[in-house]
Amino acid sequence: MNERTSGHLSEEAVMRWQMGDAADAERAHVAMCAECEAQAKPLEDALSWFGAAARQWGEERAGLAEEWREAKAAAVEEWRASKSAAARSWRSMVAVWATVSVALLLIFGIGLPRWKAHRAAIEAQVQQQQQQQQQQKQELARDNALLDEVDQDVSQVVPEAMEPLSWNTANSGTVSSTGGKAARQ
Repeated sequence: MNERTSGHLSEEAVMRWQMGDAADAERAHVAMCAECEAQAKPLEDALSWFGAAARQWGEERAGLAEEWREAKAAAVEEWRASKSAAARSWRSMVAVWATVSVALLLIFGIGLPRWKAHRAAIEAQVQQQQQQQQQQKQELARDNALLDEVDQDVSQVVPEAMEPLSWNTANSGTVSSTGGKAARQ
């Protein structure tokens, strides 16, 4: 359709109009002519729809990219937080082990020798008590032996040579009629 022959725009002119390169006269004609406008409208609608779809796709793509960036930033932050938490956990675990180690060293380094010394002192004290008991038993045995000797000596019959002495003590100095022999009482 030639613009000069039929008064309407050619397909080239419609395409120029749709692309925005149309001359002022062509624009004015499309604005006044319903037939040229109807011919350009489907392509304009298609281009409009395509433009809208492209813009929507771009916006969605930009939204997804932004969500991805946010997710990536959140993941990085979570990783850093877990890394620092792990470091804190590791440090606290090392601190606990160090504390336990120091406590064990104190117990075995100071407490164990002191306990051994205390135990040795108690054993020495027990041994000393046992020795004292043994000495007491020996003294008691000697005392009993001495008492047995004294008892044997006291319970013995007075020898004849000592009879006059025993008679004097027994009779308080009185002489009997038996010829100097003292009677036993």
